Amino acid sequence: MPNNSTQKVKWAVIGATGIADKRTIPEGIMPAENSVLVAVVSAVQDKERLEEVAAKYGNVPWFTDVEQMLAAVEIDACYISCPPAFHPQYARSCAEAGVHVLCEKPLARTVEEAEGMVEVCRNKGIKFGTAFMIPYHHLAQEAMRIVQEGTLGEVVAGRVQFGLEYPPIPSAFRQIKSQHNGGVFMDVGNHATDVLERIMGSKVASVTALTANVVYEYEGVEDTCAALYRMRNGALGMVDTYFCTKGARNDVTIDGSDRTLFIRGMIGQGTGGTLTVHSEFNGENVEVQIDSDQRNMYLGEITAFAEAVLTDTEPPIPGEDGLWSQKVVAAVYESAQQGRQIDL
Repeated sequence: MPNNSTQKVKWAVIGATGIADKRTIPEGIMPAENSVLVAVVSAVQDKERLEEVAAKYGNVPWFTDVEQMLAAVEIDACYISCPPAFHPQYARSCAEAGVHVLCEKPLARTVEEAEGMVEVCRNKGIKFGTAFMIPYHHLAQEAMRIVQEGTLGEVVAGRVQFGLEYPPIPSAFRQIKSQHNGGVFMDVGNHATDVLERIMGSKVASVTALTANVVYEYEGVEDTCAALYRMRNGALGMVDTYFCTKGARNDVTIDGSDRTLFIRGMIGQGTGGTLTVHSEFNGENVEVQIDSDQRNMYLGEITAFAEAVLTDTEPPIPGEDGLWSQKVVAAVYESAQQGRQIDL
């Protein structure tokens, strides 16, 4: 455990040359007042890039082997951001070393692997968090508040779109079934579903889904997926995701019996966006408009997890949330494969 007088959680990053270097380290760990980066790890084939990353963030120690890093550096928490095929073994290694774990989603390739990660961290008394960052976006938090206050009336339906352009790239793990066990929905559909559940205030009860390869042929995974949900509160939800679109609007819509909430510019990795609440969904009668205050999602998730470590409290987005997400994703793919509704 860190010394509470310093209030700094010592972080290592496993998989430091991808999204970690692009977003989580510079926007989350480095500026967080309660965190400090002490080591980075990536695969041997990324050695040159890894050295660059280590130098960029203060010449921190770098490693190509997780076990060596755990033995050599004193750390409190580890952010796991490598391909999900490796998440279970690295989460276990961290737990056995007494290191808390914040893991990117999907937690693993399968529900069984994710269950094992939750179990080993629980048994070792390790804090285990899921790296869903969108709930820390200012407009996501405002949307949750507005729905909870009953401003929309009874929630009827919700939709989240998450699309981007991701053409085939040799060895890209998100495009290879053996490494990712799913395509676009496994990668961003879980983000969209998680934030939809949080804003609507209800979990998915059943799913009917379709997958397709409309533009790109990957190695056994889809470039397009649409999932229709019945929520536990009786409302309907929809998440549509694409790896083959350049102009997706990536909007959020929550329809209530009295009003409709609409968010543009929140879904993705940025900090901006605008939320509006309409009494009539025709572009007029805007009753509420909230522009994002530009707070950083990655800083939010790192600060919150580090605070849980420092105060010995439960992470706000625990590993169990990642496990639930994995179950929803599995149901989406089962529905698409079998052509029927799957109940959770």
